[in-house]
Amino acid sequence: MSKVLSFIMKEKLKNQKLLVLGVVFTILFNFPILSIVNHDTKINGIPTLYFYFFSIWVLFIIIIYWSVRNKEQEINKDE
Repeated sequence: MSKVLSFIMKEKLKNQKLLVLGVVFTILFNFPILSIVNHDTKINGIPTLYFYFFSIWVLFIIIIYWSVRNKEQEINKDE
């Protein structure tokens, strides 16, 4: 019974973390933040806004992958 409760609690925690990550990255892709990086400057020939979009997007994917992967490894370790 405790394994089931432990699994449910871990799943709830994972869902809460993913929700918080989604909210944080939604804020990062909204107007006030985008207006900060929207300049005519370039980073290695890439416009700053494009660089910001793709770097935040890649960071978002890496953090979600790492978060989900760690939780799956912990669940498999408990079994």
